[in-house]
Amino acid sequence: MILVARLCGLILLLLSGLALAETPPERRVALVIGNSSYHNAPALPNTVNDARDMVVALRKVGFEVVDGIDLDKRGMDAALTRFARLAQDADAAMFYFAGHGFQFNGENYLVPVEAKIEDEVGVQYETTRLNDVVTALNYAKGVKIMVLDACRNNPFVGLLAKRQATRGFSVGSGLAPVQRAQGMVIAYATQANDVAADGAGRNSPFTAALVREIDQPGLEVATLFRRVQKSVYDTTAGRQTPELSLSLLGDFYLNREETDADVWRRIRASDDSAALQAFIQRYPQSFFVIDARTRLDLLERRSSVSSERDKLVREFAERERALLQRLERAEQGRRQAADELARTDTGGAVGVPLPVPAPGSAPVAAAPAQPAPRTQDKAERARLADELARRESELAAIETEKQRLADERQAVEQALAARLGAPGALSPNRSTQPIALPGAAPRPVEVAPGAASRGRTSGECAELLMRAQLGELTPAGREQLRQCR
Repeated sequence: MILVARLCGLILLLLSGLALAETPPERRVALVIGNSSYHNAPALPNTVNDARDMVVALRKVGFEVVDGIDLDKRGMDAALTRFARLAQDADAAMFYFAGHGFQFNGENYLVPVEAKIEDEVGVQYETTRLNDVVTALNYAKGVKIMVLDACRNNPFVGLLAKRQATRGFSVGSGLAPVQRAQGMVIAYATQANDVAADGAGRNSPFTAALVREIDQPGLEVATLFRRVQKSVYDTTAGRQTPELSLSLLGDFYLNREETDADVWRRIRASDDSAALQAFIQRYPQSFFVIDARTRLDLLERRSSVSSERDKLVREFAERERALLQRLERAEQGRRQAADELARTDTGGAVGVPLPVPAPGSAPVAAAPAQPAPRTQDKAERARLADELARRESELAAIETEKQRLADERQAVEQALAARLGAPGALSPNRSTQPIALPGAAPRPVEVAPGAASRGRTSGECAELLMRAQLGELTPAGREQLRQCR
């Protein structure tokens, strides 16, 4: 009993260990800030839209997002503190900022909405250091991503530049390059020391492209930002080129959903019309939509031919059953006519045996001889012979009809097989041999010399072409497809 209890305890301990060893779900966190309504500078028209659209895009791909709109210094510090706590041991952490930012003495600063930056003191105490953001990102154990759409035309730069002659500091347009760390991706809206465009639409050119690409599943992060670079370059006619700094040892995907290629690989050989229709609706612009429609057409053709085949199977079965019944009746009538004619030829009377005398009694006199059987009337015999001949002629006609029905069924089978692109449309075992009727030897299928080498029917060729498009063609099928050319 003690041994059983110990074994149960050991099993429970192992199960608990296995449960604890299960891989937890991936944790993704992000901080998104969009500052627009600056108190001491012109408002930025679309940074709020940029931030809100980025929040939606990131939550859609599994990020827990801390977001802030028009934050002052205290609000930015609070948001950054909350984000740093969430980022601890996270598998991925991302920071996005849209608003004013600038470089001062080679260091980058992000500007809260109420900041009044007139000198070096204002830079130090009224802005948020980008290095503090890097520190928060480094709490994550996995990939760190920093996206800066903050290289706008900043009015504080000009004010600080006026003081450069009397104070020992330097100020420049745009942001300075950030020293990258292992496992970090840094994306700038434009190149270092350059100014990014606000954009005339809802979003800046950079954020518009980024939101659009995040929505595309299966893009590795480096590929995603390269596509953003090209989109911004094309949109601005070459005036703005985003810059990417990447230091990753492996691949990372912002959007982990299946791509159209992934889904198509899974369902390409499926006979589920609903799955194919759902693929077409989900990926209307996919390159594989043509293949999906081809597959649907193939399934519809198969379904149509299958229904027609089932109907013909029932019809032929009924005709064969009626033919069998006629054959049985005709055979029974022929046997009956043959028996009657045979009895007429041999005579119907049979001799009666003499009785055996009892012991001691007188011998029994022999019975008088029976008269010879009367010969059947010639007319009756002729009638029976005619009936037998009629029955045999009826049987021969039924045999001919049976063969005609077999030939008709074989022709229909071959026609349906050509439409299906496979032999034997009616037979359950997909054979071109018709179902033989009882009492009839199977007739071999005759193939005209050279028939296999001649061109195939249009139905067969269409089927083979569809299979070739779907990658389902066997070597034998490829040889058959050559005959269609």
